Amino acid sequence: MAIRLRLLSLILVSLIYAGCASTPTLSTSQVFEEYEQISLLQSRLNEDKMNDLFDLAPVGFAAAQSKLAEAVVLGQTRNDTGVVEKVAEVVLILDKAESDATLSKRLMREVLEARQLAVAAGADTMLQERFDQLDKKLRKATRLVEQGEIEDAKKWRPEMLQGYSDVELEALKQDATENARQDIAQATEGGADEYAPKTLKRALEELALSVAVLETNRTQREKAKNHALQASRLASRSVEITEMIRDFKRREYTMEDILIWYQKQISLVNEPTGEELPFHQPNHEVISALRNKLLNYAEIQQADLATRMDLQSRLEAVERENREAQARFDKIQDLFSSAEANVYRQGHNVLLELRAFNFPSGGTDIQSENFALLDKIVTAIKSFPNPDVVVSGHTDSVGGAEINLQLSQQRAETVASFLEKVGGVDRNHLTAIGYGESRPVANNESERGRKSNRRIEVLIINE
Repeated sequence: MAIRLRLLSLILVSLIYAGCASTPTLSTSQVFEEYEQISLLQSRLNEDKMNDLFDLAPVGFAAAQSKLAEAVVLGQTRNDTGVVEKVAEVVLILDKAESDATLSKRLMREVLEARQLAVAAGADTMLQERFDQLDKKLRKATRLVEQGEIEDAKKWRPEMLQGYSDVELEALKQDATENARQDIAQATEGGADEYAPKTLKRALEELALSVAVLETNRTQREKAKNHALQASRLASRSVEITEMIRDFKRREYTMEDILIWYQKQISLVNEPTGEELPFHQPNHEVISALRNKLLNYAEIQQADLATRMDLQSRLEAVERENREAQARFDKIQDLFSSAEANVYRQGHNVLLELRAFNFPSGGTDIQSENFALLDKIVTAIKSFPNPDVVVSGHTDSVGGAEINLQLSQQRAETVASFLEKVGGVDRNHLTAIGYGESRPVANNESERGRKSNRRIEVLIINE
């Protein structure tokens, strides 16, 4: 009988194990996809953490995280009933944690503001141990809020408020004065307190002013840093003075030697003026003369610099205009083929010698075959900001000079009229001139030469 019971137990255990093994399990990411409530609660916790609520109700949020982890485990085995029950627990815990955190935030508002200022000053890194101790006290106070011991939690406020304020001020002092303190310490170690005590004393006074400024008004950080910077400069100066005095002693300089050395130094400063200093006069007269000479020299140099800068500016403007003119010319030149026109640059102006412009024999009407060429002329003109345009007509020597002059004038006016009415060129900036046969560019003895002489020229003036 006992053996049969044992076998039956083994069979039941095997069946249970087989049933569990057959239950499909989910990964954590799959749980979040399949169970929306778990996903929403995780998002809610993430948002609370981003809003810095965890430290304001540490016990509650820790419990909520733990319970949510249990819900995830139940979800992995598809225990839907267990998930529903665990989610309900998490919601209750999380609701209370958020409520406690909100209450802590209200009760500790001034403390939290002081903490934020301390963090901004770098106290959490520069004074980490003291800062961490204050944070522990803050967490202790917020745990009291969670336990409903509000009055006990309030008792912590004065100590924490003062503590965060103290570490903020200390961090501000360290940040503003750290370099100055190091420079003064190095100067003291180098013997400045013996050889340059007055200068070193001034450095210490500036350092004390830097600290006093922050103690009076913590917002005046820039002013405090300026005093600290002056302290560093004076400390460095004390080091230089110390080295110079030691050098004089090593060389066994007398007072006369030192004065001669001093006069040589200011003579080097005066050298650019090209004049000698009146060392036969009292020292204050020498310094006054040097100052006036340097001021005059500086004024001359400044005037010379202004002149050179003005010249440089003008040269750059000319070069810029030349580059722009060349770029515009290249762009216009690319518009026309060699059969259509010769394009010439004349300073900032452009001359178009139109070779493919045809009028009927003895006529002045523009042929339709020239419309495309006229469009290119308009494009070339409009590449300038506000140019004057001179259209000139030219003929060969066939026929009478008077007739040719009249014909060239009419053709020039026809082209100018087209540029105005079709191209939109301002008529006030258009001039039409006929030159007849008076300006040939080729020999009229051949048909080729005469064809070259029968032309329209457009001068685009940009000067």
